[in-house]
Amino acid sequence: MSLPGVVLVTGVGQGFGRAIALGWGRVGYDVVCADRDVAMASKTAAEVEEVGGQAIPIQIDVTLQLDVRNAFDKVDQLFGGLDGIVHVATRASGATGPDLTDGEFSELVDDTLRSSQWILRTATRRLERAWMVVVAPPASATAPQNAMVRGGLARLCRAYGQMHGRLRANVVVPSRPASDPPHDARVVDTVLWLGSEAASGVAGQEVTVDLPKPPRVIETLLPEIQAALDDRVRQSDLEADVWRGDGPEGDGELDEDEASTDEDGDDLRDGGEDADAEYDEAPSPRRRFAGRST
Repeated sequence: MSLPGVVLVTGVGQGFGRAIALGWGRVGYDVVCADRDVAMASKTAAEVEEVGGQAIPIQIDVTLQLDVRNAFDKVDQLFGGLDGIVHVATRASGATGPDLTDGEFSELVDDTLRSSQWILRTATRRLERAWMVVVAPPASATAPQNAMVRGGLARLCRAYGQMHGRLRANVVVPSRPASDPPHDARVVDTVLWLGSEAASGVAGQEVTVDLPKPPRVIETLLPEIQAALDDRVRQSDLEADVWRGDGPEGDGELDEDEASTDEDGDDLRDGGEDADAEYDEAPSPRRRFAGRST
């Protein structure tokens, strides 16, 4: 890894941008955290400083040429220049080719190709020598317009590098959308390597990164908490779901304890409501919900 310097990372509010910003912070870089949402940029900047880096947040709409220029101006004022740029251009379209609307196509091109053009052009005009990595839409987005964008980004970076030798540009293609920093670590490691001295001879390349499957997140909520969060749900309903097995993990059948009680909850096995204290002291039930992380 080269000596610490200054790197601009776009789209830091979430996903790959956030993970990459944290990665540069861990190796001691000053990180310019750029995002359309300045509050999200500020949050990531604070996280970068927590892991050992220095960071500043800036608001930028990468589809606007003026915003890109203003971002470079601010970096010049604060740091005197940049060593590298990571542009996260991972927007993908879920429409099939025939169903793609003109508006969706324009937004896709603006967020990926047009934004990369603005940053590449500004970088070649303003920086004496630097590197740039563009994170492209994931390979799992197989619609024709997404393939067009990935190919266009690779050719755009290659052409700029050939015309302006002082800017070394490469493209990283993740195999799937972003998940969380630990499971997206291969993308972060690849970007850090492409920005290092070890990769000084690598330019104009399209690097595909195979990522592991994202994790499933199991969230545990007490019934009273879930009822408080959703006024359509009664706590007693949630507790009944848990004991009956009607929740997400239930089988819809009564468990042994429930089958051994009458409608008032009295124990039928020994014929009395106080037959066994352990049933009166059962722990408060919890309900689990499964979902995918973002």
